[in-house]
Amino acid sequence: MKRSRSALFVNSTLLSVLPLANAIAEQSSAPALENIVVTAQRTEENIQSTPVSITAFSADDVEKFQIDNAKDLSQVAPNVLIKPVSGGSGGITPFIRGGGVSDGANITSEAEVGIYIDGVYQPRSAASFIESLDIERIEVLRGPQGTLYGRNSSAGALKFISRLPGEELRVKNEFGVGIWNEVYDKFTVSGPLSEDGSLRGGLSGMYRDRDGGRQDNVTRNQKVGAEEFQGLQGDLYYDGGNHTARLKLFYTDYDSDGLYASALDPFAMTGSYEDFPYASGDIDKLLSPYASYTTDTQYGGSLEISTDISDTLTLTSITSFTTLQDDWAVGFSGGVASSALGIPSSDYLELFERESVSDQDSFTQEFQFQGSAFDEFMSYVAGLYFFRESGTQNVDSVIFFGPSYTDFDITTKSYAAFGQMNFYLTNELSLIVGGRYTEDKKEMDANVSGTTVSADDSFNKFTPKVALEYQPNDTTLLFASYTEGFKAGGYNSLASSAEALGTAFDMQELSAYEVGYKSDWMASRLRFNLAAFFNEYTNLQQQSVTNEGVFITENYDAEHKGVEVELSFQATEGLYLWANGVYQDSEYTDTSASGGQSSGSLLGNQLTNVFDYQFALGFDYSYDIGPGTLGLGANVNKRDDLYSTADNVEIGHLKPVTLVDAYLSYKVGNWKVNLAGKNLTDEKYWFTGFGFSVVQPRFMADPMTWKLGVSYEY
Repeated sequence: MKRSRSALFVNSTLLSVLPLANAIAEQSSAPALENIVVTAQRTEENIQSTPVSITAFSADDVEKFQIDNAKDLSQVAPNVLIKPVSGGSGGITPFIRGGGVSDGANITSEAEVGIYIDGVYQPRSAASFIESLDIERIEVLRGPQGTLYGRNSSAGALKFISRLPGEELRVKNEFGVGIWNEVYDKFTVSGPLSEDGSLRGGLSGMYRDRDGGRQDNVTRNQKVGAEEFQGLQGDLYYDGGNHTARLKLFYTDYDSDGLYASALDPFAMTGSYEDFPYASGDIDKLLSPYASYTTDTQYGGSLEISTDISDTLTLTSITSFTTLQDDWAVGFSGGVASSALGIPSSDYLELFERESVSDQDSFTQEFQFQGSAFDEFMSYVAGLYFFRESGTQNVDSVIFFGPSYTDFDITTKSYAAFGQMNFYLTNELSLIVGGRYTEDKKEMDANVSGTTVSADDSFNKFTPKVALEYQPNDTTLLFASYTEGFKAGGYNSLASSAEALGTAFDMQELSAYEVGYKSDWMASRLRFNLAAFFNEYTNLQQQSVTNEGVFITENYDAEHKGVEVELSFQATEGLYLWANGVYQDSEYTDTSASGGQSSGSLLGNQLTNVFDYQFALGFDYSYDIGPGTLGLGANVNKRDDLYSTADNVEIGHLKPVTLVDAYLSYKVGNWKVNLAGKNLTDEKYWFTGFGFSVVQPRFMADPMTWKLGVSYEY
């Protein structure tokens, strides 16, 4: 009955909002909604004319919605869930339509959601900081993007696009304070470097520092959650008419006292999963005597060169390199009472310690051809792609006082050729045909507690795309598509034996069907978009934990289907309303695990990180008062319960949660004061949990936070 009530709620809400919007529109005039230009198909298109399920956020949206980190997209984008990793406090695990990554803290892991910054694939989740960027827009692409995008985008893609240096001087600086004695300063400056404006430059950066206070470790008598972040990006752009070039260099450094687990009482876990008692009495009280930490240092650069070979053909080259050092240590048990082990003491022990030191280097090269042919009857995008990543990782673990270690040296090379053609059959009807052939090669040398392991595996796949789009007028688009996705197989980096580590799990394949409807109404003041999808997975890669505390990735078949809705309305010149939601269903359909180490069948279980429903709504209001403009906005996101582990056990059962964010601002001339807060009801909830024996931890999500900033922009 829960699902029926959820669907009825979404439908009745939409039916009630549309007539209300129509009534308001008849009584007032307002400007049209912003038409954001996106590059979801590697060419510039109006978002409403793009036959892809996509949500885009402008620079103004990014500020108002408080999108400081990729995690914040979970609050405002439909069917998106971006969580921290459970190894260190710096990384993220992004999920779109349920597809994501289960072990993002290890160099053998690869995401199912591609993260791109200015067209460059970011291979490591710890590299996904956007705080120091001068963001122009963010694009969230749902569904397989494997035809046009470089790697591992079978569930979707997150695209962060930074602002190009302009022909006029632009300066912005924001200084602020926040919860837990936080102080920060974010700046950007850009403009012309030559008299004719063809050469331009920019510099952006940020410094942020805060004390502990997120949680209280009573065993160590320490407030934890302290962070320090600093990042800098330099940007050089040349516009020579038929030739353009952009060179970017960046550096980021993140230092934190780490991620801490909240221990459950293993002897009192009965009844509802929401009522499981914490050994400390509360999720934000910690007991572990172990000192966690996280440090991430990254630097790199990219060069994009574009040349118009003719009026109908453009060649683009994108070259990039990154280097990342990611070190962390976590006490996963959260602190277990000595008495639980029969030891007559009031002390708390850490029964699961893990420390990781890793270095990764990556290089990408892409050549892209864009053009049209046959008197513009056809347009196309085609290209070649190469990716190379090499890395080392040393993992030291102590589980129930027994030490073990694993050292990795792994190299991944990926080669791909891709193309997509749009055939304009009539003025209203278009056919899209595309495909990508990918070959991934992986080599690994490892040492598992003294036993050496060597592995060499290749995975290849052709992923096609076929779509029809019908646009009867300027305000309506209908599309239907069939797309396949691919994710290479890999290695169980946390396996306890050399045999399990050296045996690769299978590559993951996805067949995705989708229909979509995009529409603008009331002189483009009202926007209503709808998408329905059906995903069929073969060899879906999912992670489980054994009774001995070994994390293992295995392959399963699964199905996932759902409906997504987006609605936005410019009610008056100063009032903007929006809402979005998803209703979906998922299950494992074949659980003959390739690894063979899972406990029990998952048949019929709900896929990890897939909720039955989620909806969000919000408003933004501005009003001229006195010498300036008052701004006020808020949004609410309600998410159903979900499971963070494939076995659907209660330790990893995440409760339904409702999160509220809001902001209040006042702008006078070039100056602006902004007060903003997240999770204003201070929901105490967890983003993952797992368990074996007396080790039963959960990891707390962010509590209520706030910040007050003053900015100047010229």
